[in-house]
Amino acid sequence: MLPDHQSSRDDHDSELGQATLVNPAPPTSYFMTGTNLKNVTFYAHPGTPLYTITNDGKQTIVNDRRTPGRIAAIFHQREILPNTISFPERNGSAPISVQKWLRRTKLADGTTAFVMRTDYGPYVWKMISSHRQKVYAQCDLDRPIASCSFHTTLSNGKPVFLLEYDAEPLREDILVAYLLQRQRVMSEDRLIDVFVGSPAG
Repeated sequence: MLPDHQSSRDDHDSELGQATLVNPAPPTSYFMTGTNLKNVTFYAHPGTPLYTITNDGKQTIVNDRRTPGRIAAIFHQREILPNTISFPERNGSAPISVQKWLRRTKLADGTTAFVMRTDYGPYVWKMISSHRQKVYAQCDLDRPIASCSFHTTLSNGKPVFLLEYDAEPLREDILVAYLLQRQRVMSEDRLIDVFVGSPAG
């Protein structure tokens, strides 16, 4: 289990509360250099790479480009989807089940969602459509802190997600969850193609 980080959550809640007192800055757009997650770089501006994703066939590693040698997260993979995930700087780097860290659930309105465990508390990835999701604090499902897209053409200068400025402390969690969700969405699309077939041209 994750340790209780109530003070961190209180600090974060305080940040969110302060954000409503001033004119908020616009959300930050995050991009990736390609759609192949075996070797891709995430950035906020073209000249400033933030994370590089590499894959050796057994695990996917999220490298922090701003701090040489720092690994933000490792996906330990089994077949199509990662089975476990570990954060080298958290919880003694012990692997966590992906299904527990990003748990599928149903909201009261019947919408499919995924609850993400973070040091700041639980956050909800709510499905808007098959290729779009928004992220909310579990205690506030009215104001999204991020908006994410999973379309296969995202490398053509389109952001993969928009992150509200007061949610920046969650950037790595959202990036890691984005990668997991993208793999899941793309895998489901491939299964649909196999069982249903592509439209006749």
